[in-house]
Amino acid sequence: MLKGIQDQEERLFFAKVLDQAAFALKRYEVQFSDFMDAARCGRCMERLKNNADLEVLAFGGVENAERLMLGLAPKQEMISNEHFPISALQIAPKNRKFAQTDLSHRDYLGSILGLGIERGKLGDILVSEDGAVCFVNEEMADYIQTNLEKVSKTAVSVTKPDQAEILAPKRTEIRRQTVASLRLDAVLGEALHLSRGKAQTLISSEKVNVNWSVVTSTSYILKTGDMVSARGFGRFLVGEVSGRTKKDRIALEVEMYI
Repeated sequence: MLKGIQDQEERLFFAKVLDQAAFALKRYEVQFSDFMDAARCGRCMERLKNNADLEVLAFGGVENAERLMLGLAPKQEMISNEHFPISALQIAPKNRKFAQTDLSHRDYLGSILGLGIERGKLGDILVSEDGAVCFVNEEMADYIQTNLEKVSKTAVSVTKPDQAEILAPKRTEIRRQTVASLRLDAVLGEALHLSRGKAQTLISSEKVNVNWSVVTSTSYILKTGDMVSARGFGRFLVGEVSGRTKKDRIALEVEMYI
């Protein structure tokens, strides 16, 4: 399985997953990977699917998570989402009067990584007007709770909320737009208010993902349900296509993550 993987980083990551799978089968113990993006998770699951002795489950702490752990267990063992070593942390300003109002995913991520934590120990960070919920490997939860004092210039407090209270506070906005076609460059440019040329440059520079995988073809045809992200510019979900306008343009909805 490793021979077919050309990318060195991917090869090393999957080798570690294979070691964990072998350990799970040998010791009859459930093993868990680090967090990974959904595209890499899908590739790992595809490579492992033919092992009839292995049970594989992916979970990220919340439904529709973008960063996931793999749970690896022998078929005789029962494994469910509740078994995953994932903790949720609520990060909120200590004083809202003096808090920055434009804290972004990048601000929260940078502040947590600044504590010396590896990216693989962090899952999704769901930003809302009230702060953020961060999903982390449970072994790092107490350390982050004790040591994270600021996000950017804002003093924060970190608490462990009841899992039932977590409502995935992602902010989205439905927008209706028209495009000449469902080509990636056309939809990307319209959704993110970029020129067609700028959109094409981002795509050819490998800075655009569709469903968490890099796409370099400007003529890639999008469909309803595709998640599109452009590094440094934002991301959106392609919604319903409503047909054509009188000017023969395609009308569609996009759900913007803001």
